[in-house]
Amino acid sequence: MKNSAGSGAKRRAAAGIVGAAMLLSGCSTAPAAGPPSGSTTTAASPDPTPSPTSTPLPPRPSGWLAEVTGDAGRLAILGDSFAAGEGAGDYRPAVSGVRDSCHRSLHPPAAELFAPQNIANLACSRATTGHLTASQRLAALDPGAGPTTDPGTVPAQLEQLQGFEPTLVVLSVGGNNLDFAGILQACLLETTPCSDDPQLAAHAAEQLSGLEADLMDAYASVATAVPAPVLVLPYPQLFDEPDGDCGRLSTEEQRFGRDLINDLNAVIRSAVDSSSAPNVYYADAVEQALAGHGACSPEPFVHAADVSGLLQAADSFTASQELLHPTSAGYRAMTAELVRWAAEHPVPQ
Repeated sequence: MKNSAGSGAKRRAAAGIVGAAMLLSGCSTAPAAGPPSGSTTTAASPDPTPSPTSTPLPPRPSGWLAEVTGDAGRLAILGDSFAAGEGAGDYRPAVSGVRDSCHRSLHPPAAELFAPQNIANLACSRATTGHLTASQRLAALDPGAGPTTDPGTVPAQLEQLQGFEPTLVVLSVGGNNLDFAGILQACLLETTPCSDDPQLAAHAAEQLSGLEADLMDAYASVATAVPAPVLVLPYPQLFDEPDGDCGRLSTEEQRFGRDLINDLNAVIRSAVDSSSAPNVYYADAVEQALAGHGACSPEPFVHAADVSGLLQAADSFTASQELLHPTSAGYRAMTAELVRWAAEHPVPQ
C-alpha cells in the first residue's frame, strides 16, 4: 500500500480526534462447525442495528448456487467490512472474550443462504489485501468509551481458513488500500469541500494506480488456497444521484463519493478480468444493491451521514465504524443481488 499524502495524514489525524467514521472496518460472523484457527463462537453483546424488515428475504438460489449453499454448503467470508457485515450489528469477537474492532457480524452478505454453523467469517475491520496473508493488529472496544486495551493481533485470514473447506467464498477487499476511509472522512469533517481539493483527488488517483496489482496478487492467493468459487464483491454504491445537500455532504461531495466508488469498482473489475485464477468472479450486480436506499435517501439502507449519525459517531467507537456502511437491510439487499447474479452467470465446476 502506498504512503498517503501529507495532507491526507493530517486529515485522518484530525478525523480521529472528533470521532470520524472508520468507513471500511471489516467484520465477520460466528465461524462454522469445526472452526478454522483464529475464529471464535464467543458472543459479544448484540449491537443495535436498524431492522431488516423493510426488505424481503433474498430469492431462493438456483442452479450452481443452490448446489453450494443450504445446509450442506460452507461459506468463507474474507476481506474487509463490506464482506463481513460492518453496520449490521450482532458482532462477535475475533479474540475470545474481548470486544474488538474486527466487528464480526452475524448478518454479512450471503449469510442467509447458509446454515449459521457452516459459516466462517474471517474478514476484519481495516483489512487490506495484505491481511489475507499477514496478521492484523486489532483495537479493543469498550462500548461508549472508545479503545481501551490492546487485544493483540489476529492471524492472516488465509491462515485462519486452514482446515475449513468452503463450497463458496465471498471476498471484499481493496478499499483500505485506497484509503477510502480517510478520503471520505475529509468530505464529512472538513469545511472545504472535498470535491474542490485537488490534493485529495490526486491522492485517490495515486492509490488507485497501484491497486490492481495488489488485488491480482490477493486473488491468486485466495484461489490457490481454496478450489471453491470466489465471488469478488464490488463496493455497493452508497449515494444515489444527489438532488440536494445531505447533512455535511454537499451535492458536489456526494458526486465525488459516487465517482470514487465507481472508480474503485472499475479497478476491482479489471483486476478480476486480468487474473489468471480460474475460480474468481466479479459479482457486478452488487454495485447497485442499495439503489434508491443510499445514505441520503428517505429510507436509507446505509448508516447515514446526517447530523444524528455524526453525533452518534462522535460518542461511540462502534458507531464511528458503522457510519456509511450498509445496515442489515442493506446486506440483505446485497445478498439478493448475489443470488440474481448467480442465476445469470454459470460458474464452471
